Amino acid sequence: MTSVPGLRIEVLDIGQGDAILLQPRNAPAVLVDGGPPGDELVAKLRAEGVERLGAAVVTHDQSDHAAGIAEALGRLPIERLVYGRLDRAFLAAARSDGTRPEGVAAGTTFRSGSLRLEVLWPPSELLAEDPPDTDPNALALVIRARWHGFTMLLTADAEAESTPLDPGPIDVLKVAHHGSDDAGLGPLLDRIRPRLAVISVGAGNPYGHPTAGTLATLAAHGVPTLRTDRDGTIEIDVGRRSFSVNSN
Repeated sequence: MTSVPGLRIEVLDIGQGDAILLQPRNAPAVLVDGGPPGDELVAKLRAEGVERLGAAVVTHDQSDHAAGIAEALGRLPIERLVYGRLDRAFLAAARSDGTRPEGVAAGTTFRSGSLRLEVLWPPSELLAEDPPDTDPNALALVIRARWHGFTMLLTADAEAESTPLDPGPIDVLKVAHHGSDDAGLGPLLDRIRPRLAVISVGAGNPYGHPTAGTLATLAAHGVPTLRTDRDGTIEIDVGRRSFSVNSN
């Protein structure tokens, strides 16, 4: 790996799923989601020089986001498991591996060095419903990552249509739900005015992601867009006053 910036973010090319690695300088790495089942995640993390995680975040308990982290338990030291809703077996496996589970909801903030991760969605009352009467994707954690003046909105599968948010100006938007149709995307773009959008999506997936409608909305708002199925892993190097982007 080349010289480390203040913060390096990698939207990993993990197939049809999400796995976003945030590496602040001189602080433990944070992983937001881990992609689908398979051995690919741990291999990719080790290739980036990551031998332990300060936190692994499971935005919601669906296999294309959670399975990679479940399989990493026992293979990679993970200090904290941050989650909104998870089944008891997952939490028990984390505890047995020496990982500390930490349930969060809107209003929670956690850190790794100068990196702040602010949970914006969902509210605790929605997470407390058992069984939930809400679409599981709409219960996914939405996180605003801040490093000095830089901000990135990590939306997991929580489409803007069902998650009323106004997070203020955002530098980079991780488009929700692999670029599926989202009637709320246009209004969200009007509010946050991102400088870049990234889509984590598998090549040749059977769902038609990202959809033509989502791509058209991003284009109509003049938002440059990168996607892992075509561009590979998307690397964002963040300095105090600017950021740069590479893909491979």
